Amino acid sequence: MPSRAYLFNNYKIAQDSIFNLPEFYKVLFRWFEVMGYSFHEEEYADYEKPEGKQLEIFWYAEKKIDAYVRYAIRISFLITGLQKIEIEKSGIKSKTNKGGVELRITCYVERDYDGKWSKSSMMKTCRKIYDRFLIRERLDKYEGELIQETNQLVDEIRSFLSMHRG
Repeated sequence: MPSRAYLFNNYKIAQDSIFNLPEFYKVLFRWFEVMGYSFHEEEYADYEKPEGKQLEIFWYAEKKIDAYVRYAIRISFLITGLQKIEIEKSGIKSKTNKGGVELRITCYVERDYDGKWSKSSMMKTCRKIYDRFLIRERLDKYEGELIQETNQLVDEIRSFLSMHRG
């Protein structure tokens, strides 16, 4: 069984926003690609509501760091009251969307992700010693890197969602 060190757990970003949903998808997808993550959408659901469309989306991304450690980022989207609108900026009209956006981000460093060190109680004990004493400094470095990457992702999301503010 892999061991996880959670660094962000359900970190919330929420705001009512004017944003281009397909472009938002592309920006986030490109971010994961550039950062070296393998990425997939675990679930997508949309519902028609009187106040507009509601979307529930769940993403999972992972990046293998070495044979023992990988980074994982999970994002859940709840978009409510999604409507198509037209805006004018600098005399140019364009179609876009508006709605309430709530994202929850969880990230963790996963050790022994393939379970090789979990096959017996002896191996589990060896893994604990390995983690605590032999590679502790390297694990601390990895956790710092993932925190930095997740902060970059949060900045990217906030920046995108704030593009059309006042």
